[in-house]
Amino acid sequence: SEPTTMLRAIAYHRQGNMKAALAEMNKLLGKRPRDPFYHELKGQILLEGRHVGPAVTSYKTAVSLAPKEALILAGYGRALLSLKTNAGDKQALSTLRKARSMDPRDARMLRDLAVAWAKAGNNGMASLVTAERYALLTRFKDARTNALRAEGLLPRGSAGWLRAQDIIGATRSLAKK
Repeated sequence: SEPTTMLRAIAYHRQGNMKAALAEMNKLLGKRPRDPFYHELKGQILLEGRHVGPAVTSYKTAVSLAPKEALILAGYGRALLSLKTNAGDKQALSTLRKARSMDPRDARMLRDLAVAWAKAGNNGMASLVTAERYALLTRFKDARTNALRAEGLLPRGSAGWLRAQDIIGATRSLAKK
């Protein structure tokens, strides 16, 4: 059955048997080639196995099949960052910003978005997104530290600066606990 095949793919992946994991994924994709989540899982397996190019291809297919799925967009952005190219970094930033607009509570995606902002040379936004991630994880002291950094780097009165102000205010008493 498909669930059993997927479980085998995941188990092989966790055991470090990339060849067997991909064979199982290809069986699933043979049955349902237009399933974006199968392409996403294959992309994740490839990315975690350090096969970045093929991972990007799998994620790109998944995004084309489900362009409004934040989880898929976040994985695609992570894979694009892993290319370690200027073009990949630029596309990752755009993709991760889109994922964030759909699901602002994905801590892993926020970490990747902060990296993308830093690679784009915008350390203010990188610090702001890091602050938001730490706030989400209830690490209020770290959230406050990064929000203060963002406040100093972002243009006064900008949307990002105002978000940093919100975090500073919200974490003022929480950071002391």
